[in-house]
Amino acid sequence: MRSAPTISIVFPARDEGARVAQTVVSAVETCESPRDIEVVIVDDCSQPATRPDISALAGRVQARVIRSDVHMGVGAARNLAVQHARGDVVFITDAHVQFSPSWDRQVGNLIKPQRILAATIRNQDHSWQGYGCRLVVPYMGTRWNTSPPGSAPHVQIASSAGTVMERSLFERIGGYDEGMLHYGGFEPEFSVRAWRSGAEIFLAPGIEITHQFKAPHECNNFITSVRTALVHNCMRFGVAHLPDLMILEMVRLHSSESLEYIQAALRLLEQRDAWQRREQLSKSLRHDFEWFVNRFALRDQVGRVIPASGVVNQEKLGVNTEDSCLPDKKLLT
Repeated sequence: MRSAPTISIVFPARDEGARVAQTVVSAVETCESPRDIEVVIVDDCSQPATRPDISALAGRVQARVIRSDVHMGVGAARNLAVQHARGDVVFITDAHVQFSPSWDRQVGNLIKPQRILAATIRNQDHSWQGYGCRLVVPYMGTRWNTSPPGSAPHVQIASSAGTVMERSLFERIGGYDEGMLHYGGFEPEFSVRAWRSGAEIFLAPGIEITHQFKAPHECNNFITSVRTALVHNCMRFGVAHLPDLMILEMVRLHSSESLEYIQAALRLLEQRDAWQRREQLSKSLRHDFEWFVNRFALRDQVGRVIPASGVVNQEKLGVNTEDSCLPDKKLLT
């Protein structure tokens, strides 16, 4: 009988087809203790022809596919995968990656109860690599660190292709925000919430994940197809964590850049209880956002000081882009 796994590799897969089996093979063949590894895959409502197929790996690895007949999205699918995981540690990754040699030994050497590991991400052609990310406010996106962040071992934001922690820590933080839609913003929001909850995100340059990124034309087409969800997720992230004045500025910025999507995104923001989540997090997290700002000497995306947190007035936002949500160029320069 096989023993319970020590590390559970978990990831969602939507129309990834044969690439899923390649990822599983890479994880197993590069680790030092295959018997201590399991893989949990959530098939996020793939088309029949492109469902993940790991049948050829039977007997070689502890691997399971959890099928969803509805499109859950990245956050809910990752959460479901972790719920099915049995390992003490969860390694959250993507369906189309390759693992570096002895990655499991590196995890064992670095993991601690309140620590999240951020793996180094390489492009498939090895022309680029990322060492975690940094937060961009008030847009609420991220930029990659393309070199290690100096002598400090910590990064603001982990990468969803290589985020590793004890399963109990994942559960204590609360998993990914299922109020977000389908794609975009899940890892940044989780990372900020992790820091605010008292965890740390520790750069692990010895764990390298080679990721198959979309080609530019594929990326543009995909982003266009999920634009409303992206705008909503960025704003939900901001409502959950930003100080009042920056929430207003965030909405004006997205109105300026995505005017045709903003009304639908704002309606979703209200329908999905973003303000209630802000209130709940303010009561339950150990640190406020100002602590995070001070921890990393964070400035906004044009270098200005970020204002202190305060009490938000929801009526200032509304959903009418012809009123307070119109872009104010003075605030964006």
